[in-house]
Amino acid sequence: MSFLGFLFKKNFYIHLGISVILTFILLLIVIGLLKTYTRHGEAYVVPDLEGLTLDQLHENEATRAFHFLVTDSVYDNSLIPGSVIKQNPSAGSKAKEGRTVYMTVVSYTPKMSIMPELKDLTVRQAVTTLRTSGLKIRRLLFTPYFAGNSVLGQYFNGDTLIAGTEILEGSEIDLLVGLSENQRSRVPFVVGLTRDEASGSLQMASFNAGRMHYFDQANPIHSRVYRQYPPWNIEMLPGDSITLYLRSDLTFNFDSLLRSNNPDTAVIVDQPIDLDENSDELEEE
Repeated sequence: MSFLGFLFKKNFYIHLGISVILTFILLLIVIGLLKTYTRHGEAYVVPDLEGLTLDQLHENEATRAFHFLVTDSVYDNSLIPGSVIKQNPSAGSKAKEGRTVYMTVVSYTPKMSIMPELKDLTVRQAVTTLRTSGLKIRRLLFTPYFAGNSVLGQYFNGDTLIAGTEILEGSEIDLLVGLSENQRSRVPFVVGLTRDEASGSLQMASFNAGRMHYFDQANPIHSRVYRQYPPWNIEMLPGDSITLYLRSDLTFNFDSLLRSNNPDTAVIVDQPIDLDENSDELEEE
């Protein structure tokens, strides 16, 4: 029988139809098994873990779908030891059951850092170097000097701090910096940043964070700058202080604020006067 003759046989079409149906059924079975194995379409919202302790993670119903792994720890005496300060994936994102959430927590005991040599570095370089060493700047102090913006000395609790000295991680260092004739710096835009981020940004620009006004409960994780005074982009003497007004990002829409007040338009021309009389104030030292 010729090949063309075979194609016109009824049995050929019967077997072809059976093959197509079996292939389709097999494909459906494979897809179904894959969906079951990968839990296709099943996603859980990652909860906000910041501020929770490791014990509370296992008591929370919303966290039972995930695994947790501590990848780093940071000492901060203003936060609860063992509490979460960073997480990945971030809160609100979707992940499958069993996904590992990586966390940075507050350590129970402070670590020791080695004080780096900052003399003759610029303020920007000094801020970066201290951050790398796990230390902070408490205050920038400027004095007339021909090499403007150059670090002249480093101090802790009023005493000179020699490079190589062991010091508790998180300690705050005072820097004495040179101020050249007619030296000025531009105020950076810090709206939307956390307290620590804003302080760091101001220090990088050779300013100090001054008084901090909290319109709700102070929270180093969720309190973010919603106003600054003096305003962004004006020129001031290095070492001047910038007043910060903070709100919680849990109750205030910072996305909307930043859309309407971006660095191209956000200039506050008057000192804010709507400070709540019950607000918590951290006075400038």
